[in-house]
Amino acid sequence: MNQVILGAFYDNVNKNVGPTLMWVFTFLLTIELLYVMFKYLKTEDK
Repeated sequence: MNQVILGAFYDNVNKNVGPTLMWVFTFLLTIELLYVMFKYLKTEDK
């Protein structure tokens, strides 16, 4: 079973799916981080 999982990861990276997913998640994480920063910077203490 371990060989199947490692083979699947190797195929993902080899077929350029792994790096694409990495860039997509990095892009979404950056958008989320900016959103949260602006959301909390905009709020004021009452």
